[in-house]
Amino acid sequence: MKNYRPLLIQDLNLQIAGIKVMRLRINRHLPEARWNEHSHDHDQLLIYLMGRGQQRLGDALYTARPGTVIHVPPGQSHAFAQQASRPPLCLVLDLEMSTGRGVAHTCDQLTADQLTETKSRLSTLFRDPQIERREMSFRVAAVVLDILDMALKAIGWLVPVNRFSSARHYSLAKRVERLLETKDASDVPLEEIARQSGYQQDHLNRLLRAECGLTLGQMRARIRLKKAVALIEEKRPIQEVGEKVGILDPNYFARWFRQQTGMTPSAWRRKPGELR
Repeated sequence: MKNYRPLLIQDLNLQIAGIKVMRLRINRHLPEARWNEHSHDHDQLLIYLMGRGQQRLGDALYTARPGTVIHVPPGQSHAFAQQASRPPLCLVLDLEMSTGRGVAHTCDQLTADQLTETKSRLSTLFRDPQIERREMSFRVAAVVLDILDMALKAIGWLVPVNRFSSARHYSLAKRVERLLETKDASDVPLEEIARQSGYQQDHLNRLLRAECGLTLGQMRARIRLKKAVALIEEKRPIQEVGEKVGILDPNYFARWFRQQTGMTPSAWRRKPGELR
């Protein structure tokens, strides 16, 4: 992001649809702040914009990279450790979220387009040196709402609304899901799945995001994860589980599984998590 500077906007008090945004800050994790474990009495959304690291929430460990969205619930101990030499740039939103809704995914990933849009919206906050002033609160609120819409859909707190009226478009996600379940294998690329569904991959991704908030790759990752969890809990060998979900390299499968769940397959087997 150009013209980056540390930013803290207090007392936002932005309330809408069961959520209250109290504070916004953009900062870099300093190298010395490794596993500095702490907790808050409110929710937090962490949106990583640049850099890489590892975010620990209780016993779970999540890999953070540009576009990663992590929800930290109230009272949850958490800490960060930097992986690369470049300190990560992170957007932190302090929130109060309605307890009537669950978060489906503690950690998920914005698409490349969504990450670009998030950075673009945030860059507008740096154009005015007085952006922290109360008089600028409406401009800040507009930026926050745009970003929240993408982040809350990524973690499942908001459910995307189908904007199409025709049954053909409405059934597209289910049709692609069934195709992924029957055709998913290591030798079936996403381009082929898209072709079999009748679309070019880029166009299919746009339709799927509009209907269900996911890209083709994200849909496949979730189908694979659901299948992998079921096989792991059946006590299948880890290498066999990876092969059955289309990931032949056991080391890559272990890294991929931890990225999705915060745990290695072996740790999940010892202490089953909750897949919502």
